[in-house]
Amino acid sequence: MRRTVLMLVGLTGALAACGDQPADKAGDIAATDAMSKAQVKQAVDKVQLKPGQWEGRFTIQDIDLSGMPGTPPAMEEQMKRMMSQTALRYCVTPEQAANPGADMFSGQEDKNCRYADFSAVGGKVSGRVSCTAEGGTMNAAMSGSYAPEHYAMDMDMKMEGGPDGHAMAMTARSEGKWVGPTCAQGE
Repeated sequence: MRRTVLMLVGLTGALAACGDQPADKAGDIAATDAMSKAQVKQAVDKVQLKPGQWEGRFTIQDIDLSGMPGTPPAMEEQMKRMMSQTALRYCVTPEQAANPGADMFSGQEDKNCRYADFSAVGGKVSGRVSCTAEGGTMNAAMSGSYAPEHYAMDMDMKMEGGPDGHAMAMTARSEGKWVGPTCAQGE
């Protein structure tokens, strides 16, 4: 759970550091447009967070399962509730605060993902990621803002090529704020 939160913080921080990215740019990333891991990490390294106790929230704003025939109408609302989290608390160490994207990108060995347009400048972050797997392709565009004591990231994700060609789309928001310099035990 802790690693997932740190990866979400890193991704959110990385995305918040990029410039505004239109949501309709959540498409496949051509190999010629892909950024190297070093280029993405360099953009993410510009993000600086305060170490200590943080509180975050991940909210599914909209989910579209119309590309999945046979899905009950109530499933979209149920998935929104299940996937949204409120008041998630976590600790950011001084090392993680100085380099929030390190865990996410420097050890990234997944050759099935491509990154593009990552930028972290002047409190704005944006970028795109496209990942493929046996189950299909996931494309996401992210944009947001960051500061040492808070971040907010909007994500537009589209998944295609699932079983029987099923598809889904989702928009989500991740927000976090620094609570204090001392972390609660176990977080």
